[in-house]
This record gives sequence, C-alpha cells and structure tokens, in this order.
Amino acid sequence: MKRISKLICSVVLATAVLGGAVLSGCAQSTDYTEEIKEYQAKLEALSAENEELRTQLSLLTQTTESAETEAETPAETTAETEVPETQTASAESSETTPAENQESAEASQTAPAPESEEEQDDVIDILVFGDSIWGNYRGEDGVAARVEYYFAEKGYEAVVYNAAIGGTSATIDADDNEWDLGMGADASLAKMVGILEESISVDQLIGKEAYHVMQEVLPMKNEIDVVIMAYGMNDFLKQAELNSSERPWTGYGTALKKAVGVVQRVCPEAEILLIGPTYGSYFSNGVLNMGDKGLFNYARVVEQPVNDCGVLGMDPYNNMGIDAYDADEYLEDGVHLNAKGRDLYAKHVVSCLLGGHKGQVSGNSIMFETEE
Repeated sequence: MKRISKLICSVVLATAVLGGAVLSGCAQSTDYTEEIKEYQAKLEALSAENEELRTQLSLLTQTTESAETEAETPAETTAETEVPETQTASAESSETTPAENQESAEASQTAPAPESEEEQDDVIDILVFGDSIWGNYRGEDGVAARVEYYFAEKGYEAVVYNAAIGGTSATIDADDNEWDLGMGADASLAKMVGILEESISVDQLIGKEAYHVMQEVLPMKNEIDVVIMAYGMNDFLKQAELNSSERPWTGYGTALKKAVGVVQRVCPEAEILLIGPTYGSYFSNGVLNMGDKGLFNYARVVEQPVNDCGVLGMDPYNNMGIDAYDADEYLEDGVHLNAKGRDLYAKHVVSCLLGGHKGQVSGNSIMFETEE
C-alpha cells in the first residue's frame, strides 16, 4: 500500500510541476529554459520510477490471486504433494535384500494357496446313521465307498462320514428308559441324533467305529450337506411298533419323524434322506415278509415321515429289483447285501440324492447302468 501511495503522489507532483511551468511561462517572459529542463529531467525520473512501481504492483496482484486459488482447492494441492511421497514409499518398499527375496520365494513355494469358498462348497459332506448295511462294510466295496465313487462319476466330490452301527435300529426297546444313558440304552437312532445335538456324550460310542466318526463330525456339523438315516431290518426283527403316539421313539415311523426334527434343528441346511429296509429272504416262513408286522410293512411306513417332513425317501425293499427270484444274486446270507447288492444300493442312493423329490419316495429309476 505504501508503494501505491508513492505512485499516486509522484503522478500528482509531476502534474503540478508541469502546470506551474506552463502558468509561469504564460505570466512572464523570462527565459526559464534551464529550469524547465531540470523539471523535465525530474519528470522523466518520476515516470521511470512510476513504471517500476506499476510492474511491482502487477506482480503483487498476481501473487495474491494465486494464493487465493490454492486456498480454494486444498484437496488438489494435497494430492499433488502426496504423489511424490507415494512414489518414494513404493521405491523404498521395492528395495529388498537378496536374503529377503529368497525367503519370499521359499514362502510362496511352501505355503498352500487358500481355498476359495466356492472350492470348499464343491465337497458334499454326507453323514450316515444306519445299521449293518452301511456299518459292517467299510472297505472299497462298502456302501459308503461306492457312494463316493458314483458321486465322482457324476462330477461331484463327496465325503461320507459313516457313523452306522451294525445291529442297531431306529427305535428304542419298549422297556428302555429314554432318560437312562441318554435316549435309549443302546446305540439307536435316538441316541445318535442326541449325540449330534450334543445332549448326549459322544463317549457312549467308545469302542465303535462310529465314535471316531462322530468325534470328527461334531466340530463341523454346521457344514454337513446331507444326513442319511437308514434303518428298518432290526426294527422288524425285534417286532417294534410301526408307529407310537404315546412314546414316539418306540415306533418305527414315529422314531424316524422325531429324528428328522432333531436333524433339521441341528443342521438346518442339510438335505435329509430316509431309507427303509432292504429285501430279506432267509425266513423259514415267507409270510413273515408280509403280515401286520411283516418286513413289507416297515418298508411301506417310511413313506409317512417322508411326506410329513418333506424330505427325500428311498424304498430299497420295493425299488431295487431284489425279490425272491434273484435274492441269492444280491444277498450273501439272506439279509445282508453282498458286494453286487451294495453296489446297486449305492447307485440308488446317489440317484435319489441327485434326482429325488422332497416329500416323495424315489422310484426304481437310477442314473447308472446296472450289471446284467
């Protein structure tokens, strides 16, 4: 501001000098040539200084406008100042020692790449509760191994957790106390689902193959995709009630329905498959296959909990094609399936899981060729 005032004063002074000179020249005839030259010299000096002050004033104005513009756009200024810092940091991070590079390379070779959720979901985890049809044969020709095989044939990876126990049934005995040693004193289906929901200790299975299976399953039960419950032959052999409204665990159909309710609560995302008994032909009196508590009727009862609970169902007694005419071809002792029978059974299981309809017992159509 001082420079601007000085500029204004110099302009006023120059104007006054020139005006005075002109007026003096008009009033007098005296020769003021030298004096006028002196004033002209001063005027030229003031004009030069005035030009210099104008230049400085212009520079000062530009500086002020630039400062105001930068103040209005702080984000852009910050971004511009941060770029070199980021580049510097990147350059510094890329400067590693040979030893660090070697360690990084070794780590990338030894550390496995994490599986994606999609890869993990590709595995079908199947838990099986059942009797000797599943439990007595655990080799490559067992039902569990054949189920994994036929899933693979259709392009799926399946893992079967075989918690089946030979000699067990879906029902508890009529004289069993449901609250003594858990739900039933034996390893019935009631006890198995009790262990699954952890209301019964898994230690009650010590000494059985199912003990180790359930120890593995319990920590991952939320990941189980399918639960299979396959019973009926032993329920028939001990002539358990077909259904019981008073004590559901003592009736075959009502026990299956109770078990479905427990599994749906514990593993709500899991598919459930109920499987009835297979055909048997060792009875001296063939009528035992029929009658009020004939094996045929236990096979037929499975349809009721399948319909009521809206789950998958399989009736190997009627739909596997085994009957009195070819029983010896598929049964090793009149009741247990031989290797050929277990292979056929596994084909029906996989076909039902891949193509069955909830609430219906699957028919006799399967997705695989059968041996002639």
